[in-house]
Amino acid sequence: METEKKTIILIGDSSSKRAVFFRKAAQDLGVRLHMVEWESLREDFDLQQFQGAAVKIDPPSYLTVHFTQMQEQLKAYRRNLRYLAQADCQFLNTPEMICQMLHKRETNQRLKEQGIAVTEMFCEQIETVSQLEEMLREKHCYSVFIKPECFSGAAGVAAFRMHPLSGKRKLYTSCRFENGQLVNTKKLVCMENKIEICALLDQLLSLGCVVERWHPKADYHGKSYDLRVVFQFGHIAAIVARQSNGPITNLHLNNQALDVKELDLNESVMEQIALVCKRSYEVCTAYQSEATAFGVSSMTGIDLLLEKGTMRPRVIEINGQGDLIYQDIYRENRIYQEQVRFLAGSSVS
Repeated sequence: METEKKTIILIGDSSSKRAVFFRKAAQDLGVRLHMVEWESLREDFDLQQFQGAAVKIDPPSYLTVHFTQMQEQLKAYRRNLRYLAQADCQFLNTPEMICQMLHKRETNQRLKEQGIAVTEMFCEQIETVSQLEEMLREKHCYSVFIKPECFSGAAGVAAFRMHPLSGKRKLYTSCRFENGQLVNTKKLVCMENKIEICALLDQLLSLGCVVERWHPKADYHGKSYDLRVVFQFGHIAAIVARQSNGPITNLHLNNQALDVKELDLNESVMEQIALVCKRSYEVCTAYQSEATAFGVSSMTGIDLLLEKGTMRPRVIEINGQGDLIYQDIYRENRIYQEQVRFLAGSSVS
């Protein structure tokens, strides 16, 4: 007797590249897909529409560049995820897992507890520039990254340096003030005026941020780089190097994407990368609820750096929805095809 096929549902924004190429993957494989728009999922939406389905959750698109409004949208998103967790269906990545991995500090600590090399994140809750600079002096660490706790896509990320003797400051960020409000842009700037830096950092830190050591990264042809790895279904599905003249490497800030093969990394380094990613994946998929998930099979987007000199991999952060790789979607679209086959109950090998 033929096994009844599951209904596959994608929750997301239909105009996003994620949705466009996930639908393309389904179409190319002859798999029927139902799209549910985040915009249609108001508070206390009907969970019955997901009954018995296989569901993938994409993030909603930010509808604003203002950080205070982004925070409100993020709160609404997390409320929807918690409510969606009650649905009687199977998820690629569960709402619980996605919620947990939005918390950079908790995820960093969980990985660290399992012996995985991570970027050093300071436990102190820093809310003002004066608190930040006092901590830097106490720890003799004068170069740090500052990131809003739950934002993604480089929103609000800043790299800050303070000279221990002269007190000179330098800030790299894509944030700026607009009519007195902090907004997110896609242009990275370097600030050196102390008054301007302090004003911006005070606003940024008030959002609730994590502060982590600025680890020197390996470089290629004079530019530093880190790696985005998509690890799903127990294996590396894609790696892309993100190269930058400055400290912030996110590709939407006009940084350069490189095929990892161009870096000519030796076999030992590649084996270390694979091991760190596999262990990180196993730790993060432990968030999955046995009652609602496909066991340990799921997807993680892992950002990691290779230490300058030692080439030791360190996990920067992990994203439960970090599977959009332009170098893949515009070529084989293999990441999304694997996900579609898995949700449809087929082999991903």
